Amino acid sequence: MKAKPVEITKDEHLDYLESSSRLMLWFAREWRKTHPDEAFESILRNRTDIWRKTTFFPGGPDGSLIGYPEAWLEMLHKLLEVHNQTKDDSDSSRFEEICVSLLKPYWVGRVDRDIMEHPDVSQAAGYQCGSLRYDLAPQKNNPNRISIHIANACYPGSLFDDRLYLPACLLVLTTQCTAKFGVTEIETGTWLNSHPKWLELFPDEWAENMSQPNEDICWHYGFWGQFLTSRRTFNHNLGAKFRQTGKMPYALRKSWCSISSLRKHIYSKYF
Repeated sequence: MKAKPVEITKDEHLDYLESSSRLMLWFAREWRKTHPDEAFESILRNRTDIWRKTTFFPGGPDGSLIGYPEAWLEMLHKLLEVHNQTKDDSDSSRFEEICVSLLKPYWVGRVDRDIMEHPDVSQAAGYQCGSLRYDLAPQKNNPNRISIHIANACYPGSLFDDRLYLPACLLVLTTQCTAKFGVTEIETGTWLNSHPKWLELFPDEWAENMSQPNEDICWHYGFWGQFLTSRRTFNHNLGAKFRQTGKMPYALRKSWCSISSLRKHIYSKYF
């Protein structure tokens, strides 16, 4: 019998906060080299999730943007100063180490808050269908289609541990969306659209409608979620791969399919 994974420890959570932020700092520095017209502060704000990893962020571990407190704006200015001091270095080591020394107290402060005050940080609060949720209205430019989103309500396990779990979530989701909105199509943009286990859930139509990889990296989990394991630890293997190649290991791609073809596929393959 496969052992149940244990929940994250305080040390592992601190490692996640630090390692993911380090990766984002490295990324921001590299991005600035190839996008010199984009301000470094804008890269940190819009393309990384660093501030949500600190005590400066007033919400839970994965809450939405509420607004920048003055203390975080001051920290952004300090990080910008470090970047300007080290931008001509041959690698990012000195830049990362100085930034880490500035940020670490604010990661340490997050650990107890996340684990003790927010024990359920599965990201799935408010999700209507297990680990899936749908928007509260169809797309404005296409009233027949609704967008869906993915989290992990199976913590500390994986979405893929039970091969019937996600198919069941999709059946519930499509039933609800059809009844509430009369939509006939679903769509999502996520790094999982480059992951074989996720793609198995969908009919050929999903692959046929797949977009090209989106390389315009933004702060959200559609890009950065791949570095978070099912236990919410940092995926060091994928982090190292990103540093080596300069490319996200799993590119964010967008796709859609008809609800009818999806349900037919799921019933024929899983049930």
